[in-house]
Amino acid sequence: MRISEHFNLELTQTELEFVDVDTVRDVELFIDPAWIHIEDEPWFMEAALTLSSFFNHIIELYENGDIDSAKQLFDYAHEPNETCFGLSVNNPNGTGASADMLGKVFDRLLRDNMFDRGFVSRLEDIHVFIEDFGQDRLSDLVTNIIRKHLVDFTKEQCEIHNIPINNNPHPLAHYWNRETNNWLECNEAPLIVNGRPILLVPKNMVVKYYRYSTGQYCTHHVLVRRAEQHKRENSHLVRQTTRKDGTIVRYVNKKDIIEEEIVGANINLKQYVLSVTEDNPELIQEFRNSIAARLRNPITTNRLTDEQFITYLNNL
Repeated sequence: MRISEHFNLELTQTELEFVDVDTVRDVELFIDPAWIHIEDEPWFMEAALTLSSFFNHIIELYENGDIDSAKQLFDYAHEPNETCFGLSVNNPNGTGASADMLGKVFDRLLRDNMFDRGFVSRLEDIHVFIEDFGQDRLSDLVTNIIRKHLVDFTKEQCEIHNIPINNNPHPLAHYWNRETNNWLECNEAPLIVNGRPILLVPKNMVVKYYRYSTGQYCTHHVLVRRAEQHKRENSHLVRQTTRKDGTIVRYVNKKDIIEEEIVGANINLKQYVLSVTEDNPELIQEFRNSIAARLRNPITTNRLTDEQFITYLNNL
């Protein structure tokens, strides 16, 4: 049953600021940190500061050699169930970003000098370069970090819509406190539905697919750069065609590059974009800038519409 149905709000998804989730089953939607970073409203700006605080503190610990302290902080990165987002089919119960996985991820980032080389400067970059760290795991990690912000948003929405607020202490999982650089236990669960805590999520930062992804990076930046290099070197992948006016146009098909440099080399997409970025380190910053520009542009933003939310929520 949807939040709006459970509390008889008589409002549609269009009239709500939060995703009107079914409190029994997960919907395959995800929190996208890229949206959090570009929104200029106070709630998003505070959440962005908290995300940056967590990431920067972990990097600082690793760079100072205090790896044990960093890995202890990963122990609090459990799979969240309060948002009803994720990949689970029936009851909310997914894999999450485990402490062991996060430890291995950051070990590799340090070993490959991804911090120093600027390849990874915020959480979204991990999703681009690291295998087995998809949007579901990144969304779960973000949820843990900004849990207190989601609590505050849930309180606000409950007050706006006259939803009964639970004023009794109810332990939730931990949240990241940027003042103490540590996890604190969250004892506030403002919304309880059928005995379980629910956190409402602003629909402005919820997606079906990340735009900040390996595929987007590869298609719009990595393959474009490789095509330019092939033309400059006049490699065997360069083709040419003659226009009606007699002008000869040289070009390289992205499909040919993929066939030779990814399929032929027997590597996956994340391995490939990392290898190209190592030779062209400026590419990742160009990608960050382009994604921010596309998300801010109302023409290219591709923000989920209310109709799309309704479709996804009805197809559980």
